[in-house]
Amino acid sequence: MPFLLLKLVHVVAAIVAVGANVTYAFWLRRAGHDRERLTWAIRGIQALDSRLANPAYIVLLVTGAWMVLGGAFSFQTGWIVAALVLYVVLLIVGIFVYAPTIQRQLEEAEHDPSSPAYAAIERRSTLLGISTLIAVLAIVALMVTKPF
Repeated sequence: MPFLLLKLVHVVAAIVAVGANVTYAFWLRRAGHDRERLTWAIRGIQALDSRLANPAYIVLLVTGAWMVLGGAFSFQTGWIVAALVLYVVLLIVGIFVYAPTIQRQLEEAEHDPSSPAYAAIERRSTLLGISTLIAVLAIVALMVTKPF
């Protein structure tokens, strides 16, 4: 695959992955605390994650590695190392912390979205979402600016 086409696929995958993630807060806010709308929104977030964002993040990893292996960059380059470390941290957090948290949020929303238990898991989910988005934006900044 020619380098520019590979880079295009990489950039489009980043737009899809980050774009999907950015919408999560919007859908949760729109749902409010109405049980039916909230559970629909959370299931939608789970679907977006599994069918759109996560596959796009895999495409990002594959195309990025392909560009490095093709000689365009080196795995010893500082910004690539930093981005890969953040990527691995996000992968671990996503699998072992975020996914169970959003599943628990769904369960609490199904039970009673006005309960203290839902409020607690909603706060945790929001904090994780913000933290994850900051880390993802840091990766994007590293990829664009190539600072070191």
